[in-house]
This record gives sequence, C-alpha cells and structure tokens, in this order.
Amino acid sequence: MTNSRDASPDEALSLIDRAGEQAPKLLEKLFAAAQSGAVFGQPVDAGSYTLITAAEVTSGGGFGVGMGRGPVPKRDAKQSALAESAPEEAPPAGKQSIDGSGFGGGGGSMGRPVAIIAIGPNGVTVRPVVDVTKVALAALTASVAMLGLRRAMRRARRGKS
Repeated sequence: MTNSRDASPDEALSLIDRAGEQAPKLLEKLFAAAQSGAVFGQPVDAGSYTLITAAEVTSGGGFGVGMGRGPVPKRDAKQSALAESAPEEAPPAGKQSIDGSGFGGGGGSMGRPVAIIAIGPNGVTVRPVVDVTKVALAALTASVAMLGLRRAMRRARRGKS
C-alpha cells in the first residue's frame, strides 16, 4: 500500500512505537505452544502402566515494519495534466512525503509425537515413535545426493584422462 501524504517525524515514530508494542504479543502467542502441556501429554492409566506421550514442538515467526521517505517526484507532462485536473491530490511544493509504509508478521508452530513414556511395575521405559515417511524421505534424499556426487566424480575423472 502506498500512501503519499505529508507526515511529521512524530507520526513516523508513533507508527514504529505501535509495531514495537505489538511484537511481544506476537512472540508470546507463538511460543505459547512450547509449554509443558504441549510437550507432554496427559498421563493415561492402562492397567498397571501409566503412559505419557512426548512431542517435539517447534515454532517460529517474524515481523517487520517498513517506511519510505523521499522528495516528491518530479512530474512529467502527462502527470502534470492529471494534477491540474485534480489539484487537491498534489502534495504541497517543497515538502517531503511518505511514499510507503507497512507492517507485516507471521509465524506458526508445529508439533509431532516423538516418544511414549511407559511407567510400570518394572520401571520406566521410553519408546520412540518412528515417523516412517520422514525416514523414507531422508533415505531418498541421501540416495539422490550420493548418485549426483558419484556422477560428478566420474565426469571429473574423465576430464583428467
């Protein structure tokens, strides 16, 4: 969004201050997912065992504020004709204008199960939860990288001969 209007430095600082006030609120919401209730599930009793799920929780985000300031651009003949038909839209001569502004932000969080903790008569055991899809994708990626490296090594060897 471009906003070409006269603005004082106080208005610009007010815009930046509002962004600074909202940043901690955004971060608080993003990192609320990393509470112990999100990482460890509620204990479930199953006979003589108590089971607790453990999860990996990741979150991240970012935000930004932008503002541009510069001299009023010089008009060409076509723009001058348009400005004469609508003089109220033209900024006063000799003043600076703000050509732009902005706020932006975003983020997300994700959780996935990584283990089941079993507490029973024989003690505590931790059993990992294996994500077969993730393992298969890692193996496929590693295989493709190895084949590419092997192919590059063969080409380099042929070039030296």
